[in-house]
Amino acid sequence: MTTTEVVLTSRASALVQRIISGVSLAGALVGMVVLAFADEPWWAVVLGELGLLVSALICVAIWSAAGSEAKDTVALRATGTVAFAEVLESTREDDGDSCSHVLKLWVPVPGDGFEVRHRCHHYSGEQQVRVLVDPATRTWGALH
Repeated sequence: MTTTEVVLTSRASALVQRIISGVSLAGALVGMVVLAFADEPWWAVVLGELGLLVSALICVAIWSAAGSEAKDTVALRATGTVAFAEVLESTREDDGDSCSHVLKLWVPVPGDGFEVRHRCHHYSGEQQVRVLVDPATRTWGALH
């Protein structure tokens, strides 16, 4: 049976993400219209339009992901229970700008359990991580 990690997102956070991505999308679309009538070489207009198109697609993806994560969080909070997942392994990854940990966790569920991986910026060496888990669907999310 597969497991699914839910990125726990509040409705307020999803709303803020959607507002920012919506305003950015509107700005990209306005920029595309203005650039189309700019007195620039054709190749500069095409490159600018392509850049703005990529920006618009990223904004649409952020808009969609925010709503999906908030919906999944509401569903998990309705059916899930709090458990303590045991940290089996922790690997520190430092890219020079930020530090994260890849955790291998054992999530207990009644009568069984399952192993998952979680990327975390909040880990400070504890042996257990609080998780919200739905044993029926094996959907889970880290609570930090």
